[in-house]
Amino acid sequence: MHHYLRPLLKPASFALVGASERAGSFGRVVLENVAAAGYTGEFYAVNPGHRKLLGHRSWRSVHAIGKPVELVVIAVPCGAVPGVLEDAARAKAKAAVLLTSAPAGDQAEAKRWSKEVAAIAAKHGIRLAGPGAFGVIRTDIGLNATVSDVPVLPGRLALIAQSGAVCTAMLDFAYPGGIGFSTVLSLGGVIDVDYGELLDALLVDGQTDGILLYVEQVHDARRFMSALRAAARTKPVVLLKAGRSAEAVPPAGPTPDAVFDAAMRRAGTVRVRTYTQLFAAARLLASGRIPRGDRIAVVANGRGPALLAADSARDAGIPLAEFEPSTIAALDAILPEESERGNPVDVRGDAPPERFATAVGAVISDPEVDAVIALHVPRPVDPPTDAARAVAAVARGSHKPVLGAWLGAIDRREVRDALEAGGIANFYTPENAVEAFAFLASYRRHQELLLEVPPPMPDPEPADLAVVARLRDSVDGRRTLPASELSQLLAAFGLPVPKIERADTLAEAQAIARRFRYPVSLAVDAPVPLPLPTRGPIPNGRALAKAYGLLLDDARTLLHGPGWGGHVFVRKSPRIERARELAIGVAQDPVFGPVITYGTSIRPPLPATERAIALPPLNRRLAIDLVTGTRRLRNVGTGVASEAELDPLVRLLLQLSALVCACPWVRELELDPVLVAPGMAVIGAARIVVDPRRKAHRGYGHMAIHPYPTELEGTFPIKGGRTLAVRPIRPEDAEREKAFIAGLSEDTRYFRFFYRLHELTPQMLARFTQVDYDRELALVALAPTGTGDGQKIVGVARSIRNPDGDSAEFAVVVDDAWQGMGVARGLMKLLIDCARKRGLARIEGAVLRANHNMLRFTRSLGFSIADDPEDSEQVIVTLQLSGGGTANG
Repeated sequence: MHHYLRPLLKPASFALVGASERAGSFGRVVLENVAAAGYTGEFYAVNPGHRKLLGHRSWRSVHAIGKPVELVVIAVPCGAVPGVLEDAARAKAKAAVLLTSAPAGDQAEAKRWSKEVAAIAAKHGIRLAGPGAFGVIRTDIGLNATVSDVPVLPGRLALIAQSGAVCTAMLDFAYPGGIGFSTVLSLGGVIDVDYGELLDALLVDGQTDGILLYVEQVHDARRFMSALRAAARTKPVVLLKAGRSAEAVPPAGPTPDAVFDAAMRRAGTVRVRTYTQLFAAARLLASGRIPRGDRIAVVANGRGPALLAADSARDAGIPLAEFEPSTIAALDAILPEESERGNPVDVRGDAPPERFATAVGAVISDPEVDAVIALHVPRPVDPPTDAARAVAAVARGSHKPVLGAWLGAIDRREVRDALEAGGIANFYTPENAVEAFAFLASYRRHQELLLEVPPPMPDPEPADLAVVARLRDSVDGRRTLPASELSQLLAAFGLPVPKIERADTLAEAQAIARRFRYPVSLAVDAPVPLPLPTRGPIPNGRALAKAYGLLLDDARTLLHGPGWGGHVFVRKSPRIERARELAIGVAQDPVFGPVITYGTSIRPPLPATERAIALPPLNRRLAIDLVTGTRRLRNVGTGVASEAELDPLVRLLLQLSALVCACPWVRELELDPVLVAPGMAVIGAARIVVDPRRKAHRGYGHMAIHPYPTELEGTFPIKGGRTLAVRPIRPEDAEREKAFIAGLSEDTRYFRFFYRLHELTPQMLARFTQVDYDRELALVALAPTGTGDGQKIVGVARSIRNPDGDSAEFAVVVDDAWQGMGVARGLMKLLIDCARKRGLARIEGAVLRANHNMLRFTRSLGFSIADDPEDSEQVIVTLQLSGGGTANG
């Protein structure tokens, strides 16, 4: 494992401070677990009051051991913890697991103690799990330093939980079910190491194929989302979130739980709701088979279980496969005449193991079937083990998952062993099996979304940053913006707002209305974040005079205090035939920051639970998903025939997303109604709440997901007095990137990818264009295509932060026709400057020894060159950045 948390998760040596022989003590339980698990590293028991403990030599202190110790597991009273950490630092410890809990009873004292402990650890570079941690398990090195007495099987699942009780319950469930783990760790009080860092470590762990998470509270949303998105691209991640009942429900806007759901969808993570579902997911992930689709076949030796499974599938949105004629013919050959040939398949209660297994084999071979659920009811004639062995023999030869429910035999070891030999996960009930498959299907759908190429779109118009800066500087002491300034803010981002002007008298209002050409609407303007009185649409001058008087009466009733100067705004009312009215808004979540909400515009407003939610930033595909994925709004747009007709609405959402990213001081924004018809979307009215305290946010710190860094857009010079456009890559660049790689010569592709690549796979294309800007950067150099405003990629430079957090790996490639013109140098200088600004100490890359041009180029930029100890055909080039300055040349 190449990660800075390796000493915590896979230590070469560790010491148990507080080792004990006292029955029931943490020190005794951990000591026994260490002995039983057969730890392959160096272990030291530390207790100054003993010379020997359960056959182990006992050391006076960690420092007294006289050797560096990577991990310290601490099980001593609260008052002794600071001294133990100082002692561990003298032994050059890199990590500590704090089994000791914070002081109970006095919250202030617990907070003070936690702060002191965290400060000592940080001062000495010791990474802490805890306090109140359950311990750590790493089965490939025989490490079990936990307070649990439950045996643990080796496997390829990782379990990370905030609660030690959850870890114990999962291990207790997993052992009799034959489920094993690579890593288990509970975080406890989380004063240092958190989910994000552990996910990063497990992402690069070759012993882990799937990750189970139990989460109570997210502390660093940016780190959590970045790591979760990265992990879910390569490994299934299943998450159980607790604490919904303790969350405050906002009077308006989305609930914290709804926002968490949206965040998990964005990350490509499967969220479950109960222990049972987490257990089911663990059982299925342990089988190691992911379906290619979501169509299932059900085979049972009883009609009742078959129908229960079919009903559960329908409720979960899982389609029953329709068999091909060849499958029907195969079933005809083995089933009694009275048996139905459809799906589910009932092989009858008198079916011997051979008929059961043959039916499973027939349906699993059908190309329309993605997975099979086999349900077995005990019969007095044949033992359930025989049927299990027969079905396992069929399943073993297929890449498709087979899920089993041998009813009444879940705890029979011989049945479980027989099914596991065929890669079949066994469940208590038909419903459990279907529910588990739904998790797998959900994971597959998430992966498909991650690989989906967004359709190309024109480059967005840049925002009018001068207007935005002026409005930002004006919000001090305010809670809202007047209508005219709000209209300017929306227009600065290209949002479709109607014309608006202020009127101080009825005569002025009538003059403005004539100039705008009726209909118009009237709105009161005041510096309060309340829904303010409005009137409209108003068709003519007579109606306007009446509406003006009524509006003033409404305003005087509502705004009887200071701050209203009697101003009224006249707004042009858009004329859209048969328009639908939508409500689109921005709300704030205490953990994940700004979220975009989307629903129909009705009075009273749509309940928050019935609005769709997405985390910004949005790209085109995410915006389309937000619109078309809303259950109540599938036909939005009055007769929309294609996604192309949703373009104005999607464009509006992208512009709103840009506003959210650029304006941390916008706390709430309500666009209601947004009038939508084929080919057009216009904002009818808007309301805003601002927070002057948030003006100083930098680096998109208010966002859970780092947005597209527009500040890196620009140009750079190349030879011949020409300039090229440069910007970070976007998901919509997929077709450009594909064409760029395809246009490279075979040698250039080989030098870039280190093997003979002919074309990018969908996975690679998504990986290269859907960049997590928080941890990586890809800069593209763009040249005109020669047709219209089209652009093509002629060079790409990439960097991705290494697991150590201090360095980044880079790669650069330039179109053959553009090599030698300064494209690579221009891109690399920008990439290096970005790495410096992000605080990285060095940037490094692997280069083939045969790539002489690249080696000369990196030398000219100041890189050093060293042998790669793991590959004699390549070298490592490194540029130290900590000295400041800019790249050479």
